[in-house]
Amino acid sequence: MHIAVFVENRNGVDLTRRIMTAPRAARHTFSVFTADVNGEVARWIAEEAAHRLDGVTVRNLFEVGEAMSDDEFAQALKVRAAGYAREQGIERVVLFNDQSRRGRKVTEALTDDLPVVLVQDGHLDFHYKRLGTGRRDQNWYYGASRPAAVCVWGPAMAQHVGFRTAEPGPPVHITGALGHSDDPTLLTVARSGLHRTTREADAPLRVIVLDQPLGDQGKMPRPAHRDELTRLVGALGEHGTVDIKPHPSTQAAHLTWLAGLPGVTVLEADTLLDADALAAYDLAITFFSTTYLQTLRAGVPLVLYNPEALNIVFPTIHHPLLRNAGTTEEVAAVTSRLRRSRKFLANQHGSPIEHFLAFRDDVAEQIMTVVEDAVPPRPVTEGGTGAAPGAVRPSGLSLAERALAEVERRANRPSTLAVVGVSFSYITGVAVPVLTYTQALIAQSPVDVHYFDLAAFPQPEHAADALADAEIVLINSMAPFWRSPIANGLVEGLLDAGRTVMLYAHETEYVFNYEAERSAERHVEMLKLLPRLTVLCVSKAQADMFRQLGVTDPIVIYNTVPRDIHRTRASATVAERPRMVMVGTVQDRKGVDLFSRVAELAYARGLPWRFSWVGWKTPRIARRTLLSDRVEWMGALSRDRVREELAASDVFFLSSVDDPMPLSVVEAVQHRLRIATFHRVGSREVLEGVSGYRAYTEYTPEAALDALAAVLDEDVDEERYREVEELFDIPAFSARMSAALSLPAPGAAVAHDEEEARNRFSVAIGQSVAFRTDEFRDHLRAGQDANAFRIGKEILRRSTQSTDVLVGMAELHARAGRAQDALTMLGGAACVGGRRSRVWMEIARVAEMLGAEGRSLQRFARREALRVKVRNRAARIGGAE
Repeated sequence: MHIAVFVENRNGVDLTRRIMTAPRAARHTFSVFTADVNGEVARWIAEEAAHRLDGVTVRNLFEVGEAMSDDEFAQALKVRAAGYAREQGIERVVLFNDQSRRGRKVTEALTDDLPVVLVQDGHLDFHYKRLGTGRRDQNWYYGASRPAAVCVWGPAMAQHVGFRTAEPGPPVHITGALGHSDDPTLLTVARSGLHRTTREADAPLRVIVLDQPLGDQGKMPRPAHRDELTRLVGALGEHGTVDIKPHPSTQAAHLTWLAGLPGVTVLEADTLLDADALAAYDLAITFFSTTYLQTLRAGVPLVLYNPEALNIVFPTIHHPLLRNAGTTEEVAAVTSRLRRSRKFLANQHGSPIEHFLAFRDDVAEQIMTVVEDAVPPRPVTEGGTGAAPGAVRPSGLSLAERALAEVERRANRPSTLAVVGVSFSYITGVAVPVLTYTQALIAQSPVDVHYFDLAAFPQPEHAADALADAEIVLINSMAPFWRSPIANGLVEGLLDAGRTVMLYAHETEYVFNYEAERSAERHVEMLKLLPRLTVLCVSKAQADMFRQLGVTDPIVIYNTVPRDIHRTRASATVAERPRMVMVGTVQDRKGVDLFSRVAELAYARGLPWRFSWVGWKTPRIARRTLLSDRVEWMGALSRDRVREELAASDVFFLSSVDDPMPLSVVEAVQHRLRIATFHRVGSREVLEGVSGYRAYTEYTPEAALDALAAVLDEDVDEERYREVEELFDIPAFSARMSAALSLPAPGAAVAHDEEEARNRFSVAIGQSVAFRTDEFRDHLRAGQDANAFRIGKEILRRSTQSTDVLVGMAELHARAGRAQDALTMLGGAACVGGRRSRVWMEIARVAEMLGAEGRSLQRFARREALRVKVRNRAARIGGAE
């Protein structure tokens, strides 16, 4: 097969190289072509091709310097592209942008005659502050040229292309991103819950601004772009050195202007900054860019800056190295905090990176599969667009089927889902099933999904405001009720307002008993709410427990795990020295003591068994718990390493005393490992009676060792293991979850105006009250009264519970001579909780600024501060006695 690839920039050349090196590509012939009369694009591409394409020449359809207008160029490009395809005998065409000036004309010329496959080449899933009736940014229309197929990075872009309009769209394939999805380093960083620290506190930062040609591309008025840059570098310059890296496509006029900015170093526009180059910086700033993948690799915090005049918005990604900011003041506050404390204030809400980037190691091969299988789209017929290949036409349905389809089309199904929790990290297993589900959901359904970490909200009403437009609220695990001080109040308020609230539970009896002692008051409040909730369970035993707690109809949906890049099966034959492995956090609930004692017992009996435990050590280990030297304690490992350790073992020995449906057992099934668990663990429900699985009914070292010995003598039942694997596979789990949540099935339409829903329900750029309070303090200390006053008013509109803001606002009023307003703020501060002695001292300090009008309050506040100090000291002395 002769495949032609159309390239317009350097990145396209590199993507072409990656596609051409796929194993499937060896059976095909490739040609590469471009279109440029001005010479600059052709020069870039020629230089890159000489470096990367190993002797492949890029054909320019034009002679550099041909005299023609833009309209003439566009028309000539269509004619020459069609002629080139005929002359060369092209059978497939691959390109990376069908909405650029050149790409649009190429697709217009070829899509009716040849299968054109569109491959996503950058992050294109952007949001918009204002959705008007006029034409939007070209990214919105990506894939609208009726290509034979579209290969996208991840679920979010698949959803956008598939559900952008009511008309049938092109076939969309989630292949991942060339050079990104198949990068194990990026995968590790993407699922990390940590960020690096830099140098000592208060040392000047080295900051880089990754500029975008906003004015050149019409995304922002050129004067506004330059004004924002001027303010931005001025604010950043107070905290260290600032470098500006212009985008390679930046026009000469803007480069000249950048060179005149004082106090900055402007880097060469053509220089490409990789992760190694970016690692030299402490902080990076950009507007919207795929650069976030390089800053993640480098371990450098990145602020995605979106000034008011810029309508296109980079989506909010929940990661410790990423932060969305809407004002220069917010950027400055984040920078100031990073310099002072070396702590980066990252996004507290947002989607995981996997929403936008599916990780797999065979991206190029997947793309080549799509290219080989692509067929030309059906031509547009009068009155509508052509249907996708294989689509069932309404005329082919029976009367009953057509009637049902019409009713389902009109069904008012929810289209907005809020997932609420206290952590959405891949570090722990609690978040994995819901994250895996939502990524599959948004790839197949027009449902808008957002995540809300309750740690970002100081009061229940603030969280309720953020969730106001969500049609379904899903609480992920029981943990929020115990860990968050606002969860019970929030859920009660939502239920009282008639909202649909569901709970996806992961805990059972052991955890309940633990939390009942540790968080007794919150636990009692939660028990009162349970009967009012729809509870989704991971096992039948867990559902029975919730029935005893008053839940009338719990739904068993089980759980799932993500499809990892590597999944090597364990050896079917047992090793001479059999290896028993456990994966999980090192804590008493996971059976650390039992695991250790079985290892000791096996050693005492002379058995040549090895024992390994993968997982980080927690504080939840009693003094009497045995941590045996006969166990290899491996600590926390990456998911790839965990998979490797499972494949290198003989038996997965789950020593947990209580686990509703452990994901680690599902992963062991995927690797075809023999498995042994305690009979009270949820895994027994789906594995009992299966060859290769044993459950021990007594929680003793002897019973566990006997189960291990028995299962070593068994062969894994491939058919039954496959059934269990399918039960927990993503499509089956997604179907159960969607049915339980009453969400649209994959491919189904919803009766809502999807565009309106997206505009209403989106994660705001503005961050939590705590972040804005940091900004307020910074401006107040710096004497920037106007900025502090503006931010303070915004905070107080959302919360009157911050004593620092109330006292600070009182100080600002006092400086301006507004005594009555200052006294009002001080009165509010006196009524709010906090360290009472410190609060009264602050009130006294500000009251002194008011002269005679504040003298009475000043005296009273000083007496209260002294009284609280004496009382606290007496309490401490009494406690010591």
